[in-house]
Amino acid sequence: MMDEIFITEDELDYLTNVPSTVCEKPVFYKSQMNFEEAVKACNGITLEEFSKLLDEAIIRLMPDP
Repeated sequence: MMDEIFITEDELDYLTNVPSTVCEKPVFYKSQMNFEEAVKACNGITLEEFSKLLDEAIIRLMPDP
C-alpha cells in the first residue's frame, strides 16, 4: 500500500514548469596566451618536452651495450 504524498501549489509549479533551457549559452573568449604559455602557467609540460624526457629516461635505463 502506497502512502499519500501531499505537495503545495508552489512545489507543483516548480516540478511541472520546467524551463526550456537549463543553462546559459556558452561564452566564447579568446585567450591572451598561446598554448605553450598556458601550459607553462599551470606548471605543465608540452608533448614535445614529455617526449624528450621519456627518451632521456629510456636511454638512462637501457644504455647501448
